[in-house]
Amino acid sequence: MKENEYGVADIHIHSDVGDGMASIPAIIEFVEEKDSLDVIAITDHDKIEGSYQARELAAKRSCHFEVVTGMEVTTLEGHLLALFLESPVPGHQPLVNTIEAIHAQGGLCIVPHPMSWLTESINQRSLEAILTSRTQGLYLDGIETINSTIVGRISNRLATRLNEKYRLAETGGSDAHFLIAVGSALTLFPGRSAEELRRSLLERTTQARNGIRVRISDIGIIEIIRQQRKSRGFSVRRTLRNFLER
Repeated sequence: MKENEYGVADIHIHSDVGDGMASIPAIIEFVEEKDSLDVIAITDHDKIEGSYQARELAAKRSCHFEVVTGMEVTTLEGHLLALFLESPVPGHQPLVNTIEAIHAQGGLCIVPHPMSWLTESINQRSLEAILTSRTQGLYLDGIETINSTIVGRISNRLATRLNEKYRLAETGGSDAHFLIAVGSALTLFPGRSAEELRRSLLERTTQARNGIRVRISDIGIIEIIRQQRKSRGFSVRRTLRNFLER
């Protein structure tokens, strides 16, 4: 249920444009029907097309929520969420270069599942190198302190502890690769709109919260295996494409 004074967002969702299992129309329909989110972000790995499609479809259907365009960029140091993008950011570049490219087009940089060894995550040393840097314009906007996946069982505690020192905007993201998991971790913010979410991230007034609880049994082992196979195949194709494009 929505809290009166806060908008509710899930800013870390994967679709079948990448290695997620749900189509963009299915995600849009699911969020509209549940009526519990004010803003969502589609953040496929190194692909922005899904977020374009979602924004266009939500507008076409006059949905009650807004869609933020973005992607989860694979940097040489680990994954980085890029939100409020209009153009894709190239993957497999140094973290510093990626941050600069995101900010150059007015995007925001959120660190997902930091310091988790279960996936490609930015480690503490790399994070603190950025957070303590005196290089002008080199900074991070937020950190995911609640990630509802198994990966998050490692990262959430570490991210919260790190953020007690650096006070970035805290975010919650489902990291959903399955439709049922959308909304399982949330970012609360003053207001309702995508622009108000952006302002809250910049002002560091967001709050991370747990959302709906999703168990492995709710998804099913067969579906999880299918997604893992898709993810591995997608990762190989992505790596090959990036190599050929250099």
